[in-house]
Amino acid sequence: MAEEKIPRQIEEADVRGLDISAQEAFIHSCIDGVLNVNDIADLTVLPAAEVFESLERLISMEVVEWVVDKASSAPPETKPVDDVELDEGLQERILETYHRADKLNHYELLGVAMDADRAEIRKAYFALSKVFHPDAYYGKRLGSFQAKMEVVFRKVTDAYEAVGRPKKREAYDRYLQQSIAVSAAEQQMNRIEERAQAMSKALTKAPIAERQAQPVAATATAERWRPTEAPVKAAPSVMRGTPEYDRMERKRELLERKLRGRAQPRRGQPVRSMPAPTARVGKKAALRDLTRSLKQTAGLTGGVDRADRHIENARIAEAQGDLAAAANALRIAIALDSSRNDLQHHYQRVNSNLRVQLLDIHREQAKYEEDNSMWAAASISWAKVAEAAPDDPVAPRRAAKALLAAGGDLRKARDFAYRSLEVAPDSLDTRLLLARIYIEAGMDASAAKELDEAAKLDPGHEMVKNLKEQLKG
Repeated sequence: MAEEKIPRQIEEADVRGLDISAQEAFIHSCIDGVLNVNDIADLTVLPAAEVFESLERLISMEVVEWVVDKASSAPPETKPVDDVELDEGLQERILETYHRADKLNHYELLGVAMDADRAEIRKAYFALSKVFHPDAYYGKRLGSFQAKMEVVFRKVTDAYEAVGRPKKREAYDRYLQQSIAVSAAEQQMNRIEERAQAMSKALTKAPIAERQAQPVAATATAERWRPTEAPVKAAPSVMRGTPEYDRMERKRELLERKLRGRAQPRRGQPVRSMPAPTARVGKKAALRDLTRSLKQTAGLTGGVDRADRHIENARIAEAQGDLAAAANALRIAIALDSSRNDLQHHYQRVNSNLRVQLLDIHREQAKYEEDNSMWAAASISWAKVAEAAPDDPVAPRRAAKALLAAGGDLRKARDFAYRSLEVAPDSLDTRLLLARIYIEAGMDASAAKELDEAAKLDPGHEMVKNLKEQLKG
């Protein structure tokens, strides 16, 4: 049973007329397309295998389905071009590679394994050169494909240069492994946060009065819920002061102690009373009572135990140096038991250390990308550094510089440069960068204003003079 088996309710499917148990109905109510099998087990205080079995039965009734991962977006479809001397298959390959090149690592772009030797890499590179180098089609009409082929060939050459030499390959392999690890950690953290919020929402669905009530005996679990049957009216409550009422009170107290386990009330703390027992319970009432019982058992016993299991997983992960796994486990534990201040403090400490760890990695990644003219990737890495370190004026400036070099969004580049100026208003480098951004955007007046500000900081700076001359020309 996979950890990320995620069920979701099928739209417009109606469970009211189906022959399902109260437990299955309760599990169905917890399904939201976000929580996985183990999450629902945590919420319902049921074994994961039992939840899975109930879900499979609901799936067979066509009221629930498993979430299927969305396929990665395919490149835009392009009809074959008739006025170029390239066959349709080659046109499709050029277009597909052109659209996917930025998403592939060097090994994927070259079409070799990460452990390929130099001979394999060299052979792959020259084979691709025969396909994508425009000179291989000398004298033929290439049309718009020529520019695309030049872009692909340049990227293939960069890939070959990075992994075709031992020292460069060692540096790239380190960069690639870090990229894969960080990307996986960030995706998992986002997924955990989504799950934690969904769990918190599920735990607060029931009215406060129901969540504060003590659990009643869930003897209706094995019953089948048949909404088509007329509900049986509940008999009047047993009167207080009668021997029968006293016997039921004693039984209820024993049940409370059993359900509470370690969560016994402190001395002097009043025990909330349960709803007065009734002689007979209708089927709709049975479902309501089962829902209340499971929710309250989670709060009193099982929920705490489930939170403790995640806390223990967090401690193990932290001891092993896996701060991302530790933070994820603690986030789920908080969703299950949000009342513990020590748990909140533990999570804040681990999460803070994790952010520092990720910040250092993103900074190292960004420097590698700059050194290798991977400007689009560098802009993303520096943006992450800027987000994690808002008092750092260097990161947003370098994000702006990378965007400008990559031919990216000039408005975003300007915004990053201004963020840098907010922290360090007397930065000559940032003023010059802003002027270059405005010149590239055709906003000469704004560029001249930034150059005037730069001249105040260093009147004789060579770049200030050169950019002013460029504006005049």
